[in-house]
Amino acid sequence: GHAVVPSSSLIPDDPSVLLTTAGMQQFKKYYTGEADPMKDFNSLNVCSIQKSFRTSDIDEVGDDSHLTFFEMLGNFSFGGYFKEEAIRYAHEFLTSKEWMGLDISYVTIFKGSDMVPKDTESENIWKSLGVADVREEGMGDVFWGPTGASGPCGPTTEIYCTNANGKDVEIWNIVFNEFLCSGSREQLLAGDAALTPLEKKGIDTGMGLERLAMISQNKKNIFETDLFAPVIQAVDSRVAQYNPHYATETMKRMIAD
Repeated sequence: GHAVVPSSSLIPDDPSVLLTTAGMQQFKKYYTGEADPMKDFNSLNVCSIQKSFRTSDIDEVGDDSHLTFFEMLGNFSFGGYFKEEAIRYAHEFLTSKEWMGLDISYVTIFKGSDMVPKDTESENIWKSLGVADVREEGMGDVFWGPTGASGPCGPTTEIYCTNANGKDVEIWNIVFNEFLCSGSREQLLAGDAALTPLEKKGIDTGMGLERLAMISQNKKNIFETDLFAPVIQAVDSRVAQYNPHYATETMKRMIAD
């Protein structure tokens, strides 16, 4: 029942960021009430596959799961539904044999802070769905946003699955946009930004296509998936023409990215 919205450009209409870094960026004005989703999409709920570019984890590129450019699968709600439905949708999509048929290793929830209480509601929902391993983490890990200089933000619940290497990898993050932050994420974490409750609570989810492919194809890393394998093969072929002992596996992955 979600309206399908095309990916926005990598060049954003948000002047506070250089490039589009998340699926929710094109929807910021709907969380704040500046725009009406019913008027633009004829729905309070939308989904997209967003082209994204991030440099925040650029030093991690070359490991098993990090990229600068990636595609982000997301479902969003602007007052249409909240925690119960968002978590159940995610659980059904990942675990149902009709869809992905994967096993969830564990999930995380927000443990609470001086500004925001512990997310016991999400904890209870996950446990009611049979996910026993629910781990608590802090604002630096499971409190998302804002994107840019200010904007919507809130506690999150992350979903981890195990790859073929036996490593647990976060593949989906469900953000509960409950607040409007007066400053950037850095200012928020430093205690220099204020949080104001949003009039309408919203859902913002992000699931990396490449990581989902890694888990569903039972690969040890994203570079073994059908998306990257041909690129890695081409890099191997070119390196072999010159100095096959020079390029490390990490270097090859960085070139592929």
